[in-house]
Amino acid sequence: TEAALGLLENVSGQLRRTFQQTQGPDFQSVLEAGPIAYWRLDELAGPLAISSSITPHKAWYEPGVVFFLKGPNSNELCNNGEQNRAAHFAGGRLRAYLDNLGDRYSIAMWFWNGMPLQSRDIAGWMFSRGREYGAGPQGDHLGIGGTVHAGKLVFFSSQHGEPGKLVPGNTTLQRWDWHHVVLVRDGRTVRVYLDGNPQPEIEVTSPSDTLLRLDHLFFGGRCDNQSNWEGRLDEVTVFNRALSADEIDNLY
Repeated sequence: TEAALGLLENVSGQLRRTFQQTQGPDFQSVLEAGPIAYWRLDELAGPLAISSSITPHKAWYEPGVVFFLKGPNSNELCNNGEQNRAAHFAGGRLRAYLDNLGDRYSIAMWFWNGMPLQSRDIAGWMFSRGREYGAGPQGDHLGIGGTVHAGKLVFFSSQHGEPGKLVPGNTTLQRWDWHHVVLVRDGRTVRVYLDGNPQPEIEVTSPSDTLLRLDHLFFGGRCDNQSNWEGRLDEVTVFNRALSADEIDNLY
């Protein structure tokens, strides 16, 4: 506990060391791509997630997150045989505020779904940009289908008061497997890439003008707290531009 750690500091006369994972070649590739935020999700506890990007954007864990579990791609994201670490989301989300993100941005992360597909329509939303407590009339939302579009990536956008549409990807993903996803919004065009494939899983046209007023990002759940993520996320990265196919390949 915090009290016990404080007592040990007093007895030893030394401050505790801040844990930091080693930085493997994939970590360096992400930094070289110039993200505005990069959360490794390797914390031992919440509520604060520390960004590894040059700009120190902070994010906050909500209750309902388990820390320091086994993550993906250890040999590339870490050095010297160290186990990469990830956060497990069980109802809580990671919340961040990035002003002036605009309608050209990219989100990259590793994800691991633990929810049985037959449990609900959407197995879980892993990313959401929108207003707190509401999924519309604007916003971008990325998740995995459950009984609807089972096991496939799904993108949902409900702008201008329209009912919205759920657009599925092509690949059926297995439970408990790690995958890498990149969502790229380039104005009205949205593309979602899976595991470094230069051909997008999803490509759709979606109005973008209302996004200019949406500065809140949520990882591990949707902005209205519906069908939140039940599984792990890692290496969450935000760019204030639309990534190219070559850049996406380098991230993977």
